[in-house]
Amino acid sequence: MTPRRNLILAIAIAVAAVLALHLHWISTWAPGPPPRPGPRPPLTPGGATPEQLLAAAMRVQTDFEPSLFALPGVVGVGIGFGDAGAPTIKVFVDSSLPRAAFPQALGNFPVSVQPAGPFRVLPPEPIASERGEDEGPVPTGRFERPVPMGVSTGHTRSTAGTIGAVVTDGERRYALSNWHVFVPGGDARVGDILLQPGPVDGGADPADAIGTLTAFEPVVLSLFATNRIDAAIARTDEVLPETPVGGYGSPRSATMAAKPGLQVQKYGRTTRLTVGEVEAVNASVNVTYGSAGSQVGRFTGQIMVCCNFSAGGDSGSLIVARDRDRGGTAGPDDRKPVALLFAGDGRLTIGNPIDLVLDRFDVTIVGEGDAGR
Repeated sequence: MTPRRNLILAIAIAVAAVLALHLHWISTWAPGPPPRPGPRPPLTPGGATPEQLLAAAMRVQTDFEPSLFALPGVVGVGIGFGDAGAPTIKVFVDSSLPRAAFPQALGNFPVSVQPAGPFRVLPPEPIASERGEDEGPVPTGRFERPVPMGVSTGHTRSTAGTIGAVVTDGERRYALSNWHVFVPGGDARVGDILLQPGPVDGGADPADAIGTLTAFEPVVLSLFATNRIDAAIARTDEVLPETPVGGYGSPRSATMAAKPGLQVQKYGRTTRLTVGEVEAVNASVNVTYGSAGSQVGRFTGQIMVCCNFSAGGDSGSLIVARDRDRGGTAGPDDRKPVALLFAGDGRLTIGNPIDLVLDRFDVTIVGEGDAGR
């Protein structure tokens, strides 16, 4: 066969492949009107367990995620539960893109389109000085050493975030927070001084030094990145593994994986104690860094919490499960760490799965019953 005929044959094969892919896409994703209200598929069709269905939905999400993010205004994709408890692919958009631009279902899983974003790591907000007697001290203030977790902290050149938890490598203790709290603008070195409270709340070196930067995971600011965590630790023996009065107390040492619908709580520098619900898991989201809004990093495998769960300055807070009955009695999962809070849009909060954070630094949470560790 001549080179010319080889070239013609190769082009024909390529065109056929593109047409086949296009037809498959159309058959799978046919824009149309919003689905009419009606019965949803049962949670366990064909004998599949909820865990198997959730895993299957995540695989479909992974397959279609690049095409979803290619649509204008899409800022996040994750897996949640629909009204009937079936896994749903949730697409979060920050524009008025019509619902008809999205498929009604992907891989037999319904698609839910929700307004959201833009997601940001927000500068700290002021908090009200007035408070109820049961709310405890203002977490932006300076605390006598050792300080509780959940209060203001920061690098000497940052503003302020939150001390999320106390962690240990079995020999030494560290304060856990975010990379963007302890490493402002990505410009910090191991050994730098960290403060309590953060500079925007009046903290200054050396009077308010609380520890030294020990390790961190840099965030790659790119839409092609696959960031998993925004986290850093500081060497210190001056933080207690418990929240201030008015918080949830001490976390547990044992962690747990998030699932849609899980009730959670956190204590942070700005909004103090709040309660929410996991909206989505395995979420891929675009997060804006910096005041100009031009630096965006994509995160994968994240946890999204609803609603109005946090505000600027709560970055670094530890998100823990809230397992209590109507009488207030704690269940076996109450206060188990779930995620490390780092961003949000005012309504939704984004957190790194806590096990990813702990594995990165080879540490565990110092929690209830660990006073001697």
